[in-house]
Parts: sequence; structure tokens; C-alpha cells
Amino acid sequence: MGLTLVFFAYIIISSGVRILFSPSHSFDGDVLQALPTNSWLALIVRLLMTFVVAMTAPLIVVPCGEMIEGKLGIGVNEMYKRIAIRVLLCMLCMIVSEHAPGFVHVVSFIGCFCASIIGFVLPPLFCIQLRDSNPKERMSKMDFISYCDIGALVIGIITTILTSTMTFSEMRRSQQQ
Repeated sequence: MGLTLVFFAYIIISSGVRILFSPSHSFDGDVLQALPTNSWLALIVRLLMTFVVAMTAPLIVVPCGEMIEGKLGIGVNEMYKRIAIRVLLCMLCMIVSEHAPGFVHVVSFIGCFCASIIGFVLPPLFCIQLRDSNPKERMSKMDFISYCDIGALVIGIITTILTSTMTFSEMRRSQQQ
């Protein structure tokens, strides 16, 4: 219910901003760059966007930091190492965002990568893992379904690589212009 409410709120707010500023401005991608510089309403929109980014950053940094700490074997008691990991993660994000040509390109790259992973790689991977977790199925030889799962996984990985490469090259091309 909450996500649906947020979804419709985003649609209403973005449509409202577009209606407010569309008579005098065209949108080629990034709405924040298209907003006028001398309007108090545009300033409020920019400040609210900054507020949203500042408030949601911990939702990204904390889980990512915990995953990295877990993979590196850093315990809960090693506070300095945990702080260093999270600071380095924030610095990496800051460096990438500084060199990215625009917010729109970064969001499209992340969306492309995540949609490909979620849609094409994870489902066959989960099927393979579920099939391997069943001892009765593990003992049997590879059947047609197993080959289909492996084929779908390979196609998903190739699709993810291709779409991410194409989006990244488009991002680089727009940066050179």
C-alpha cells in the first residue's frame, strides 16, 4: 500500500512540475537542469530533491556496507574497519557521480543493469539452486529442464552485459559531447 502511494505521488508531482515549466522550457532528460534558475519554485524543487537524496543515502550505504563487511569477514566489534568501509563506499559513489555526465544517464545505467539482473539472471539461477538443494534431483542426471535453466542463465548474463555495455557507451558518448 505504501509503495503504491509513493508511486502515485511521484507521478502526480512529476506531472505537476512538467505542467508548470513546460510552456517555457523543454525537457531533454534531466528535469533539474531544465528548471529555471531564477524561480523560487524551482529552488524549492531542487532543495527537496537534495533532501530526498540526503535522507535515502543511509538506506543505500548501510546495507551495501554490511554486505562488503560480511564478504571481507569484518566483525561487529571492528568499528574502525566498518567505518573505513562505509567511508570508502561513499567516496567511491562520490567519485563516480562526479565523473558521470548526468543524473539521467546514471539512473538509466543502474536501472538497465538491475532490471536485467532481476529479470533475466536471478530467476534461472534460483531454479538451478532450488534444483541442486533437492537431494533426489541432485542424484539424477542433467535433464532437459536443467539444460534450459543453464541456457536461460547464460542468455541472461549475456543480455545483462550487452545492455549494460550499450547504456554505458551511450553515457560515455554523451559525456564527450
